[in-house]
Amino acid sequence: MKPNAILTILTLSLSPTGTLAACGKVTNNSGREMRYTTNPNANLSARPGRCRFWNWYDGDGPLSLIPRDKTVSCDQVRLASGSSAGNCPVDVDGFTFANDAYWIGARRVGAGVWTKFPDIVDVTCRRVPVTGSILCTLI
Repeated sequence: MKPNAILTILTLSLSPTGTLAACGKVTNNSGREMRYTTNPNANLSARPGRCRFWNWYDGDGPLSLIPRDKTVSCDQVRLASGSSAGNCPVDVDGFTFANDAYWIGARRVGAGVWTKFPDIVDVTCRRVPVTGSILCTLI
C-alpha cells in the first residue's frame, strides 16, 4: 500500500452522525502564529470574519476547475507554533500566516492570504533553517 493511501485511511473516521468522514488537519511548526478556518463560506453574510483565498474553487461549470482569488466569510482561529488542529471531528479547510509570507512547493503566498485544501489533506508548516522561510507541505 502506498504511503498516501495509508495517510488517507488514517484521516478517515466516523462523523457524529455515524457516517465515514474525512477531515483536514494543520500542524504548525513554523515558529510563528498560524490562523486556520473550518467554515469558509462564499456568502459574505454567513460569518463576520473575512478570508481572502488565492485558490478558491466554486461553481459547477468547466471554469470551476480553475482556482481564483476570492474573499469569503469565515471564522479565524489562532494556532500557536508547536500545535495542531483538525483531524475529525474538527475539519480544517484553510490556513494563513497573518504577518508572514509562506511557501507551498514553488508558490509563494503573501502574508494574510489564505490557502484552501481538501478534507483528506494534512498540512504541516515549518521554518526552513537557512532561509527562515515558512514552507508548508500538503499530504
